[in-house]
Amino acid sequence: MERPPEPVRRIEKTLLLLALALLLFASPVVYLWAQDDSPWYLVYLLWLAIIGCTAWLHRGRRRA
Repeated sequence: MERPPEPVRRIEKTLLLLALALLLFASPVVYLWAQDDSPWYLVYLLWLAIIGCTAWLHRGRRRA
């Protein structure tokens, strides 16, 4: 049986994901994806990617 990852590792991954989300949504990078010629659904795709990464990181927590 595989050992579950240490809680410290999960916290590190979660913090890295938070840093990525802050980089995408609260920095000058916003000007790259929020241009007039970008599709209207791009912001929703970015949020979906963040939510998907979060679900992928926490998918192993419920295993016994």
